[in-house]
Amino acid sequence: MDEIDRLILDMLQRDGKISQARIAESVGLTTPSVNERIKKLETRGFIRRFTALLDPRQVGMGAVAHVDVQLEHPSFERTFLDEIENLLAVQECHAISGDYGYRLKVRGRDLEQLESILRERIQTIRGVVRTRVELSLSIKKDSTLIPVA
Repeated sequence: MDEIDRLILDMLQRDGKISQARIAESVGLTTPSVNERIKKLETRGFIRRFTALLDPRQVGMGAVAHVDVQLEHPSFERTFLDEIENLLAVQECHAISGDYGYRLKVRGRDLEQLESILRERIQTIRGVVRTRVELSLSIKKDSTLIPVA
């Protein structure tokens, strides 16, 4: 990956709808060259997918909780991760250090839905022995940008 690839990635993550012609103009290449570079970046895994970034509040999913999860034994890890992968309300799952093994970012309509997700979906996963929940009172920064340029 060279500096031009980094510039292309930066432009795409800031505006996924930017035209390849506009990118080409900015980086000093032809549109077909930019198209080829983007395809290679996708093939090599630098670009996972193109998607629309929704405003959670506008679609009624403004409540956020961070849930730390402790498993009874490492043998439950695969089952836990499979369940979490299929739970759309869980936006992120991080393996963490400390007393808990995982931290989840969970999104719901309101506190009642977050409670339901926690009690009926997360805490019932085989091997989960303890959870700790912290509610987000407000979000001061919410970015998907990764420094690449």
